[in-house]
Amino acid sequence: MQFKNLDTRKPFLIFQEYYLAAESAGQPHVEAGCITSVDQEHKPHSRYVNFKYFFEDSIIFFSNYTSNKANDFKNNESVAVNFWWPSTDVQVRLEGSISKCSENFSDEHFNSREIGKNAAAIASDQSKPIESYEILQAKFEQVKEAISSGEIQHNRPPDWGGYQIKIAFFEFWEANEERLNYRECYKLENDDWRRYFLQS
Repeated sequence: MQFKNLDTRKPFLIFQEYYLAAESAGQPHVEAGCITSVDQEHKPHSRYVNFKYFFEDSIIFFSNYTSNKANDFKNNESVAVNFWWPSTDVQVRLEGSISKCSENFSDEHFNSREIGKNAAAIASDQSKPIESYEILQAKFEQVKEAISSGEIQHNRPPDWGGYQIKIAFFEFWEANEERLNYRECYKLENDDWRRYFLQS
């Protein structure tokens, strides 16, 4: 994850400190967070995504705009994210509101990626049923070859781009051997961050 123009208020700097500590400790997939959304029937759905940026006061990932989670986001912009880094025994919970990134920002990120990753974004109708994985593999290889040969343009699909979550709540949790776990919270109230602690 890249930190860009990060908000200098305390909870953002604490998040960065915990993240970099987990990264230094060799935490696999340190950028992966579990995001939970709610569908039209008020049923929760969770899945891991790779967060690419923490820009100012928002955390950003990229996805298909027609996926199941995208439909959830249209229905309810409130989401929760959970990071678990066992290498440092730290969990971070985030809550906030989600919206699409600008097209320019999504274009810039798409153009910075490897052809293979972009071929996957073009080839896959994310979350849609398919008869076999082999069919998707074949479609991916066809798209990848078409990009390499110039048969199709290497442009961002209109149904793929960034999502930004504007953070309104942080909980920083540290494990304790005697279960007296450390829980430090920050909640955004009237554009100010209120700090408090929770009992373990």
